[in-house]
Amino acid sequence: MIAMIRYLSELLDGRGRRHLRVMLAAQAGQGVLQGLGFVSVAPLVAALTTAPVDWSRFWLWAGVITAAVAAHHALLAWSTSLGYVVGTDVLTGFHERLGNHLAALPIGWFRGDRTGPIGRMLGKGTMDVANIPAHLLRHVVIGLTAPATMILGSFLLDWRIGLAFTAGAVLCALALRLLMVIVRRNDDDYEHDIGVSASRIVEYARRQPALRAYGVLDRPELGTLEESLVRQQGSQSRLTIRGAWGLIVFFGALQLVVTAVIALTVVFTLQGTMTLAVMIGLMIVTLRLLDPISQLGELAGTVQVNADAIGRVRALLAVPPLPEPAEPAEPAGTGIELRGVRFGYDDGPAVLDGIDVTIPAGSFTAVVGPSGAGKSTLLKLIGRFFDVTEGTIRIGGLDVRDLGSAGVSRLTAQVFQDVYLFEGTIAGNLRMAAPDATDADLDRVARVARLDEVVERLPDGWHTRVGEAGSTLSGGERQRVSIARALLKDAPIVLLDEATAALDPANEAAVADAIAELARERTVIVVAHRLSTVVAADRILVLDRGRITEHGDHDTLLAAGGTYARFWHERVRARGWQLTSEGTL
Repeated sequence: MIAMIRYLSELLDGRGRRHLRVMLAAQAGQGVLQGLGFVSVAPLVAALTTAPVDWSRFWLWAGVITAAVAAHHALLAWSTSLGYVVGTDVLTGFHERLGNHLAALPIGWFRGDRTGPIGRMLGKGTMDVANIPAHLLRHVVIGLTAPATMILGSFLLDWRIGLAFTAGAVLCALALRLLMVIVRRNDDDYEHDIGVSASRIVEYARRQPALRAYGVLDRPELGTLEESLVRQQGSQSRLTIRGAWGLIVFFGALQLVVTAVIALTVVFTLQGTMTLAVMIGLMIVTLRLLDPISQLGELAGTVQVNADAIGRVRALLAVPPLPEPAEPAEPAGTGIELRGVRFGYDDGPAVLDGIDVTIPAGSFTAVVGPSGAGKSTLLKLIGRFFDVTEGTIRIGGLDVRDLGSAGVSRLTAQVFQDVYLFEGTIAGNLRMAAPDATDADLDRVARVARLDEVVERLPDGWHTRVGEAGSTLSGGERQRVSIARALLKDAPIVLLDEATAALDPANEAAVADAIAELARERTVIVVAHRLSTVVAADRILVLDRGRITEHGDHDTLLAAGGTYARFWHERVRARGWQLTSEGTL
């Protein structure tokens, strides 16, 4: 619990931390007063059972109990209101800190399999964290301080029962620890599986056209969604069943302690070594101990789940952002150099290993190679989605780390196969690249990207809403919007990754024409699948197993008879295409 409180403090500002400390002190005071009130019953009963009745002593202890109850309720009202204030502060701090951190993480960190876990963290995880000070801590603090006060008070009544209570408290603490370990181990698996399921559901919804087109909805062997849901169900069952066994052990230990203490008080009373008043007082203390300790056991699983939620937040906050320069440098040009570049994902094997290449300003470079060769990774490193593991990448003679992420973003326009459009209008998506763009600017880039054909046939034209991730548009239409957006940005460096892959011939031709216009007077690097794009390149880089194995123009590489020549002939045979005298297919 101490660690959980410390983690909460990290999410709060100075005012919030003061509120948290005051709230914890008030809750601890509640527990002490609650325990003191029940321990005071023994001297109250003793005053009534003496002959004659000691009324002065009776009214003294009655006053003590009354004052304890009144102070307890006052602290209860105060700490409850503070709990909501601290919960709101935690919620605000959580969103602000997490949002700022996510904005600083490398773009490449945001893989598809992280969509579900992040969404769950910002949704349920947010409420779990805010629930800790608002509701959970009060029960936990009182569940610890009230029994501790009653156990200390029992030593004043009878040291033998005090020792029995102490031994029982140790036994219950061990059982509670066992329960929390069980929950923690199984909750990690459950949260992982439910995060994967959430990602799969998003993917399943977005891929409906392809799934329906190829008739795979009724084939379970192709459905990772069903598999992830089955795994989630299994991990949830394990969490529930094993947690239930942990609860059985805890409540069994608690019942054993209560039974043993009651038996001892009866035996001591019958032996004449304990007075009736003390026995009654200890019986009341014993029975009242059951309530906060039982509640502590019932909440142990929730405490651990919430602690795990904070742990996941801290793990995310521990992901290092890209280092940014205090004063970003300004490049002298748009030429690109890669020297000794080596990179691997998440400490895995190197995807790129020893890349050395110079890409002159204003040139058109095509990157080809087998799947998994590192083509997309190369473009992402130039766009500073990640920083290299070893080596340097320079733009205009300056390391991209000295330019900063904002500087690299300003210099580059990026078009990928998997286009993401923001929920909103077509015009709004284009203006993401240039907020001050006029309608005339939109019309100009639309004509070049052949987006005007799409806008004209839509009933709402530029004001057509594209849906979440552009779901109301086809793949080719989304790609045209993406290229128009890149044209509107007017960046001097263009990175194209499989921009025409998986498009129908009409859309492929439209996108290829738009790319040709986008490449005018710019430094262009394209991961190429369309053979005419490769032929048109000033220079071709052949990547294989993370290394550049060949480079040169089309004719030179074809004559060399190496990897590129084999790639070229395989593609020509597979597609049945013939190269025309103009160099197109």
